[in-house]
Amino acid sequence: MVANTSKNKLSGEELRKQIILGVYNALRNAEITRIEFEGPEIAVYVKKPEYILDNENVVGDLARKLRKRIVLRTDPSYRKSFEATKKYLLETLPKEAGVGPGDIEFDERLGEVIILAENPNAIPYKSASFRNRILADTGWRPVVLRKPMLVSKTFRSILRKSILDSKERQRALRDAGERIFRDTLIGTRRVRVIGLGSFGEVGRSAILVDTGESRILLDAGAAPTGYGPDAFPFFEAPEFRIEDIDAVIISHAHLDHVGMLPLLFKYGYRGPVYMTAPTRDIAVLVLTDYMQLVQKEGKQPPFTQREINLMLSRTIVMPYNVVTDVAPDTKLTFANAGHILGSALVHLHIGQGLYNILYTGDIKYYRIKGDTSTRLLPPASYQFHRIETLIMESTYGATETQPRHMAEAQLIELINEAYKKGGKILIPVMAVGRGQDILVVLSRAKKEGKIPDIPVYVDGMVYEVTAIYTAYIDYLAKPIREAILQGENPFHPGNVVYVDSQARRDEAIYSSGPAIILATSGMMQGGPILEYFKHLAEDPKNILAFVSYQAPGTLGRRLLEGEREITFQENGRLRTIRVNLKIERVEGFTGHATQSELQLFLRHLTPKPRNIILNHGEPVALSTLGRIIKSKWQRLGFQSPPEILIPENLEAITLYPRHSRVHTSLLYHNPGGSG
Repeated sequence: MVANTSKNKLSGEELRKQIILGVYNALRNAEITRIEFEGPEIAVYVKKPEYILDNENVVGDLARKLRKRIVLRTDPSYRKSFEATKKYLLETLPKEAGVGPGDIEFDERLGEVIILAENPNAIPYKSASFRNRILADTGWRPVVLRKPMLVSKTFRSILRKSILDSKERQRALRDAGERIFRDTLIGTRRVRVIGLGSFGEVGRSAILVDTGESRILLDAGAAPTGYGPDAFPFFEAPEFRIEDIDAVIISHAHLDHVGMLPLLFKYGYRGPVYMTAPTRDIAVLVLTDYMQLVQKEGKQPPFTQREINLMLSRTIVMPYNVVTDVAPDTKLTFANAGHILGSALVHLHIGQGLYNILYTGDIKYYRIKGDTSTRLLPPASYQFHRIETLIMESTYGATETQPRHMAEAQLIELINEAYKKGGKILIPVMAVGRGQDILVVLSRAKKEGKIPDIPVYVDGMVYEVTAIYTAYIDYLAKPIREAILQGENPFHPGNVVYVDSQARRDEAIYSSGPAIILATSGMMQGGPILEYFKHLAEDPKNILAFVSYQAPGTLGRRLLEGEREITFQENGRLRTIRVNLKIERVEGFTGHATQSELQLFLRHLTPKPRNIILNHGEPVALSTLGRIIKSKWQRLGFQSPPEILIPENLEAITLYPRHSRVHTSLLYHNPGGSG
């Protein structure tokens, strides 16, 4: 199937007519008032939602028959008032759900009632019967969300903004629906991948997938080394035209994967953006902070709050393991990537069974059985229906870090060393992922008496991100999730001080006793970590512990490579600091799969891909991992040697139609060597 000329191929208009006819025939007794194509969903507005209550299987059967997602909404004139609906819900919902009058919000455009619950598990919100009962009794479609254990300004502001901007969001959904169900022009003639960033490097992830019929962008990140000409993906590439992009898909909310997304909206993109709900919330926080940080440095940020708001209005959130249309010839499925909260493996099903791509973004994979370390997230998913090409990150392709339990022990040992010397241990962390990871480790260590009861100062966005983590506990590892359900806060290691003022920061710096300081940014490229470093670097009693990857060119990498005199510009003058504190690298905390974990992921991955494209790694990591896969393909469970591709940025790879490269095949079968 390659063109629009097939007799069995429906035009976009014919497909829409077929869907509408199928919906009317199946749901006519619900008294349909209109049908809208809202993004990947078919929204059916009805006068009699009680019909669905008596015929619960009808919508599910219809969705399976049409292979589309169907959502039922009531006609606005048939909805109860806000007051009556609130009264009904407060009387109907169980008290143990923890829902108060201020926890119920209404989205009039989409006909949704948003319910914030302290304990959503007390509500059978995943049950179709529950949702249909509320819809039938009130006319409002219920959306149940977990109220964060910690107060999150970001969570609440996104919720309020979504309601205030619901008219724009509805327009955006309908625009997306038009893109998805539009007439095809030439059909799926080819599948090409063009690297716009993250090929031969770590950072500024951006990959264009071109099918001939549609163009989809995977990630839109910034380089980790800061703001400058080399921070942007290659959006000037001839294959990349904003007006031709059907969808943008974001794997997770780290800056090197989402940092330049608002820039697309600055230059005219108005299409949909797909990500998980936690990724959306964290992305808004991270992007706003990045913009403000650039401004503080006296530079012009690449985007403004307006573009972040535009991005938010065009964002469509998707959970794991739900198939959805994103273009006329492409379906998307997210799966857990194990990297940070909401991080996703991106599976693209192109054409009617023509080609399948799995893009890992950043992944973390480990054996659950026998693992005694403190894990915040479950390992990456590894079972899929079909994969022809795998695009896999290779950050640690040449590196085998210490086991996680040894990293925890090393960090605990360093904390006790600083305590005995009367010094402070400074831990640079990324606000997203590593900050929460270390808090959980400290909390467990404190509970088990492995570290002393000393202050833990937390500075930067770590608190706000942690609050978002407590809103999406279904994404967390089972022990962490169960602790929260039992009312514990696994992110609170005893004597925590969240730094929200200069006075608190001074307390952390100048207090006479030992302390633990967690501060952003993780690579020491900005943020409050620099202020702590400037004051604490010259005292040999103190310790600087790196628990994250340090990219080339960053201050963290320079310190690890032995630089001991650091010059800063302050108030127009240069100041040189002599670094006397102890510097240690604790590598086992990485949120990326190590060399052995990448191999373990490949060994368990089913089905096995024919092609493997390696990206998101420094050249030595890419080449090392490529050689390992070539030499171990049988031990990794492959029936035949996969083709290993290590492209550079701006290189276009044709995946379909494709003939195997003879010389590459010969490398695998070379009897005199491993290849």
